[in-house]
Amino acid sequence: MNIGLPGAGIGGLYYLLCTSLMPFKELFLTLTVAEHKFRYRLVFTQVSIAVGIVIGLVAMYQVASNVLGLDLSLAAGMDGESQLFYATLPVLISLGLLLLILMLVEVAAFFQKRKAPARS
Repeated sequence: MNIGLPGAGIGGLYYLLCTSLMPFKELFLTLTVAEHKFRYRLVFTQVSIAVGIVIGLVAMYQVASNVLGLDLSLAAGMDGESQLFYATLPVLISLGLLLLILMLVEVAAFFQKRKAPARS
């Protein structure tokens, strides 16, 4: 992870994961809940921001690699297969943890919605 690069931290990855699941959740709610309206504008806006973040990350890597001549590889002295594994390992671990956090939040929200608050 790069500190200070927008979208590359834990919060940015969580946002990207949530926005990638957002269209599927909205479609599921639209098909299963009768009074739910699919929020096209909100989904499109959030997915557009997420795509912009990914494009920005790729562009910053390309600028640092090509224009500045920096080698941003995490495993410069290894063969191609090991280099790919070690280069993607931090991202895969972060995405796995974020997927676990997202699932726990969704399960907690599901059980929270099932409890009807007692009103007096």
